[in-house]
Amino acid sequence: MKQAAANPTTKTSHADSSANVGILALTFLDTTWRIAVPVILFTMLGIFVDLKLGTKPWLTLLAVVIGFALAIVLVKRQIEAVQKAEAKK
Repeated sequence: MKQAAANPTTKTSHADSSANVGILALTFLDTTWRIAVPVILFTMLGIFVDLKLGTKPWLTLLAVVIGFALAIVLVKRQIEAVQKAEAKK
């Protein structure tokens, strides 16, 4: 315990850890909208079109699949961007 108190880099490490937690939280929030928005938007669109055309539930199911596919693409792009940023460090 005395070694940790005598080490002057302990504060810096703690500050870096706090910054990393903040960055991680923002990344999770960014990922959340990338998943939720396309799925919810396309699902609502599918329900609306199904009700107008009387094709329940087929267009809704198709829209959900499209929403998930778009979410996967968006998250994949985010992961690639984070990896690129980490490689620059």
